[in-house]
Amino acid sequence: MKITAVIPIRSGSQRVKDKNLRAFADTNLMELKIKNLLQVPELTSIVVNTNSELAIEIVNKSYRGGGDYSPS
Repeated sequence: MKITAVIPIRSGSQRVKDKNLRAFADTNLMELKIKNLLQVPELTSIVVNTNSELAIEIVNKSYRGGGDYSPS
């Protein structure tokens, strides 16, 4: 059986701008979610659904073999 996790990352939060990508304990909320989901052996894939170019860049560089991402 294939199980896919979907992480919605919206860049236009009204109360806290870019809350999923804002620095949080040497990482950000999106990366915490991804790292936690990577620990679930039953998952076959993780999809990040986003309208944020920065989130796409982080996922491509850090989780798709494109090199290391270092936040600026």
